[in-house]
Amino acid sequence: MTKNIRILVISFALVLVGGFFTAALAQAQPGQKETAVLIAKIIMGFSLSLGLAGSAVGLSISFSALLGGGQENFFKNIAVALMPSTQGIYSIVVLFANMEGLTSDPYTAAGKSAIFGFTMFFSAWYQGVVCAAGIRSILEEKNTLANAMVSGAMPETYAVFALVMTFIMK
Repeated sequence: MTKNIRILVISFALVLVGGFFTAALAQAQPGQKETAVLIAKIIMGFSLSLGLAGSAVGLSISFSALLGGGQENFFKNIAVALMPSTQGIYSIVVLFANMEGLTSDPYTAAGKSAIFGFTMFFSAWYQGVVCAAGIRSILEEKNTLANAMVSGAMPETYAVFALVMTFIMK
């Protein structure tokens, strides 16, 4: 395993463990409230970073395929290549939506954000892979733009499910 992959796996494991154990840590004493808010802010910031990084990875994959199609096909297929950017936007929305929970229940807000961040990272990453395949199939005239958009929207549905669940979870 390379050093970068090892660091990524350890970071994911730490956030995942933090997300699943926040319910146990929620029994903070009144003097520990500032520490709880600090921990929640760190986890929420890392979750935002995961969502934004996932969008960046997905966009780099899909735009690599888009640029491989040449100048004449760039604007025809740009809608497919832009699809992984929405997970970064969802991550920003969840951060702001959970800010109010920092004062009432910081560990729940942190747990929701941690699990959401992982969903956004992997959803955007693999959406970029699907969109790149869709762009390639359009360039090879095996598929249409509509088929590529529908295929690219499938990983997006799980990002939307995660977004909706963060608003439903208490």
